[in-house]
Amino acid sequence: MSQRGLERNLKLYPWFSMVLEALFFAPVFFLLFSSKFPLEQVLQLEGIYYLAVVILEVPSGYFSDRLGRKPTLIISALCLACSYLLFFTETTFELFALAKVLMAAGFAFKSGTDASFHYDSHQSLGITGQFGDAEARVASLNLRAAGIAALIGGFAGMYELSLPFAFSAVGATIAAGLMATCVEPTKSGERSNVSFGKQLGNTLSQLRDCSLAWLLGVAVLSIVLVHVPYELYQPYVDLLWHSNDKELNKSPIITGIHAFIVMLIGSWVAARSMKFRRRFGLRKTFLLSVLLQNLLFLPAALLLHPAVVFVLLFRNAPKGLYIAPLSEAVNEHIPTNLRATYLSVQSLAGRLAFASCLLAISLVVGDGKTDWTSLSLMAKIFFGVGATGWMILLLTARFVKEKPPDL
Repeated sequence: MSQRGLERNLKLYPWFSMVLEALFFAPVFFLLFSSKFPLEQVLQLEGIYYLAVVILEVPSGYFSDRLGRKPTLIISALCLACSYLLFFTETTFELFALAKVLMAAGFAFKSGTDASFHYDSHQSLGITGQFGDAEARVASLNLRAAGIAALIGGFAGMYELSLPFAFSAVGATIAAGLMATCVEPTKSGERSNVSFGKQLGNTLSQLRDCSLAWLLGVAVLSIVLVHVPYELYQPYVDLLWHSNDKELNKSPIITGIHAFIVMLIGSWVAARSMKFRRRFGLRKTFLLSVLLQNLLFLPAALLLHPAVVFVLLFRNAPKGLYIAPLSEAVNEHIPTNLRATYLSVQSLAGRLAFASCLLAISLVVGDGKTDWTSLSLMAKIFFGVGATGWMILLLTARFVKEKPPDL
């Protein structure tokens, strides 16, 4: 592991991350699925994906801590490339289901390992103090790349709905090639050499640290709240324009333009997140991020108006504010041999919390059609969950140790 190789890691990692985050298919995937299968099977495909993620999330982190960051990320990129290629070329439900499993594996193997690779490369070079700013730049570039990809994918989807998946397959293949030229940032002695059960127990024991437990609460609540606008946006716009041309808001190009603006706003905030964190401190940064995320979709719970669509353009701003500061704070608390496993546990906890909220809300709303009453109720319940979580974080923030802010 040479210094030159580690420095190459830091140069290539932003490109690796950007091409994987360039999801050209984001504006069209639901349209593609619904054009080939009935709604029941579309929902089954989503269920297969989330089940696979739950099964693979934590084991993939253990794999990374045991065998290394580099091979895990190469496997991630190749799984995603194969998944996208199947979506582009195949038409049967069985092969789409296989593609969903491969996609879940790709994102599970990437989750936690990408940030660990980035942090470990800084750590091996002895420059962990630069990690926060570097992570903020990567987060900003990722959001910018995702926005441009959504715009291109929207235009490509007007020609052929499956074409954006081909673009993403090329990107994932390039990502695998980039990672293959990097060096493993962890030494063999720093990797885990215990069983999966022991690794998981050691990882969970880290939560005895009150600061880390609080950060886990921030991460889980943020994951839940970040997903809410994505769940609300499409049905909200459907209701808003139901008396007009319904195809307008379903057009890939309109969705792509909206996503482009959303990502650019998030990118602008992410680029300035570490400056904000240093100026106001860790606790205030996260409390503000969660509060803004919760307030963002409150208008959708109270009124049906085109102005709300404008408000939702800012839905990625709170995410841009917390990504890099949270990554820096968590990585500082976790040993190298537990890092990817812990980040996978964190991601899984957030996904399970969001899925549980959706299940609970579905029982309250019932199985009727999606109308303004049910959509408003869903938004109000999520707002209540977010407000309760925010109050708990506020009341427990005094237990968190942090560096003093730069004044």
